[in-house]
Amino acid sequence: MITIRIQILRLLTILITIFCNQAFAQKTKEILWTTDWSPNGELIAIGGNIDSLSIYSSNLKLYKSFPVSNTITRIKWHPSINIIGVATQMSSEKSFLINLDSNEKIDLNGISPDGARGIDWNFTGDYLAVADNDGQIFIYNINGELIRKFENQANSTKGITAIAWHPKKNILTTVSDKIRFLDMEGSLLKSVKHRPEDVLLLSIAWHKSGDFFVTGDYGDEKDKSLLQYWNEQGELLKSIDISKGEYRNLVWNAKGDRLASASDALRIWDINGNLISEGNSKDYLWGISWNRKGTRIVTSSMEQKIILWNKKAKRMKTIE
Repeated sequence: MITIRIQILRLLTILITIFCNQAFAQKTKEILWTTDWSPNGELIAIGGNIDSLSIYSSNLKLYKSFPVSNTITRIKWHPSINIIGVATQMSSEKSFLINLDSNEKIDLNGISPDGARGIDWNFTGDYLAVADNDGQIFIYNINGELIRKFENQANSTKGITAIAWHPKKNILTTVSDKIRFLDMEGSLLKSVKHRPEDVLLLSIAWHKSGDFFVTGDYGDEKDKSLLQYWNEQGELLKSIDISKGEYRNLVWNAKGDRLASASDALRIWDINGNLISEGNSKDYLWGISWNRKGTRIVTSSMEQKIILWNKKAKRMKTIE
């Protein structure tokens, strides 16, 4: 009798575990991690745990969709043509390039099986950098051919959460436990600890001038998330702690006078870190992008909502 009871308890434990895992998978499947507006302002790319890369028109009508296994972590449109760099994780699907004109898909080889979260084109559009969850950086050409690979994470076990090219130089900046500057050969130029607490950085956005950049971190139970302005040399200019949630993504408008941040709300900042506008959200915002004219912002969220905002953070349209 005791043996039967033990077997029943074990079976119940297994069933409960399976149920919890399925419930968690269903919950995470709702997240839209990332969005990016095309350089011509006509199309918007959306990705997340929705088993597809979705392309919408500028008024949020579905235009095209590509099947993708599980999670798209970040997407980045080429600065001048209809090619998108796509970073993935939590699946066997590799990060890839997709040409929207030909529908050609090119796998980006060499990246960790655990996937990647950082991706960015350089200022000329000749190079695509991908930073993976093992702390490796890969540089590809526009045809998806690997031309360089190196390590970023000296004295760290953390994967890279975001990567950005300098807007005028072939210098890379990565964020994870620290801010790191690297050249094209992978040499570490500088490493900066962004705050005394051991808090993970999540996002980075260089200003188009190249004179400064902004980072956003995760925060923790004791410490608020910080939005921080830095000069080109990595010296802190300003820290802001008003957010109730982590800063998942940051993006400057094309003019360079407004920064939009995705967290517990849509917030719009000026070049000095002053809050200009704020748009409330019932769930956490993850992806964010401006249109070319700087008149519209699109966000994607934790509960699979896509919201179109005007430049003053007023909602214009929402789809779920």
